Amino acid sequence: MNKKTFITKDILLICFSAFFADLGYQGVTALFPLFLVIQLHQPVFVYGIITALSFGVGSFFAYFGGKLGDKIDKKTIAILGNIFIPLMSLSALTSTLWLSGILFILGWWARYFRSPARRALLVNVSDPQYRSHVFGLLHALDIGGGMVSIVIALILVLIFRLPISLIILLSAIPLLISTVLLILVKRDKVYSNKANESIKTKTKIDRRNKLLFTALLISATFYGFSFYNLGFPILTAALSNNYNYILGILTYGIYLGVSAISGYILGTQKLKPIRALWTLGYMPSAISSLLIGFSVLFHYPTLAFYIFIAGLGLGMGAVETYEPTAASQLVHYSNLSSGMGWLSVSRSIGQFLSNLIMGLLFSFSQFFSYFYAFAAALIAMVILMIADFTHQRDDDL
Repeated sequence: MNKKTFITKDILLICFSAFFADLGYQGVTALFPLFLVIQLHQPVFVYGIITALSFGVGSFFAYFGGKLGDKIDKKTIAILGNIFIPLMSLSALTSTLWLSGILFILGWWARYFRSPARRALLVNVSDPQYRSHVFGLLHALDIGGGMVSIVIALILVLIFRLPISLIILLSAIPLLISTVLLILVKRDKVYSNKANESIKTKTKIDRRNKLLFTALLISATFYGFSFYNLGFPILTAALSNNYNYILGILTYGIYLGVSAISGYILGTQKLKPIRALWTLGYMPSAISSLLIGFSVLFHYPTLAFYIFIAGLGLGMGAVETYEPTAASQLVHYSNLSSGMGWLSVSRSIGQFLSNLIMGLLFSFSQFFSYFYAFAAALIAMVILMIADFTHQRDDDL
């Protein structure tokens, strides 16, 4: 198989399913904090609690979704979770806080439930030689869909003057298309015999890979502690500019656009996943959070704020490309869905506390909230950097 033909029909179906999924729920993610804080007049810490519950409890759904993907069927679990993501689209149909919050949370839990199985399904239908390229393509289309959703949201707000609640409801359409594309994926596991070919002959993963995978999970947890929902920068931009919805939405568009492009480009490079993860993922995320904090503290121009947001996008593009790539090489093929589940669990455990802490700190001092995120990402970087240098001998990652 050469580089021109590594993309198969099943790979395209899975990646474009991700595109339409993000085309739906990323628009909700960008608009929901504005709907909650500005339209329903709720304090920011309430948004922090809702996102914390979305991510924190979502870790359990990621774990069970991953386990069921190995025990039942990856495609079935991916479809089952995808079907319920449109609950997010109903979150703005009510002005009742608890009902709106529950619908948003349930949609996020469904997303977590399907993600490990979908990643494992992608591994099974892709050539190991081009694994990082495939995950880079997944992330590019995944986040590219989110960026298109932001552009559509801006057009509907600016030109058509549609209410935010209606725009959020319309997000259900691409989410349904996403599920249909997953249904069309074949159940044949084209590369099931070659996924993790380098370790398949072993009766169990060697101690070195186990330790490196453990370090990856610990680092992903601390990165989760730093990974606040982009609703906070969206609110920073909007609140700093006289409640300007457009500047808030644009913040998310820049983040998603840079993330999509960087994820695809980085995926095509022949880089060691672990090394690329801490140098191009965790490090830029840490530095960018610190600079965003400084931009708020010292009132930097809006352009500088957007440049720092782009730095966050770069970090996320690398993380979403190289975390699953590294996991696919370190976890035995028979436990692949579970391994992807543990990766999601590690990240979301951190995100649970991160969004609670960010919500509380944000209410008192935006700078300290972003400084906290910087410190957590820095710890994640140091842990993985140490693991990388410790295991670099004979390291083919």
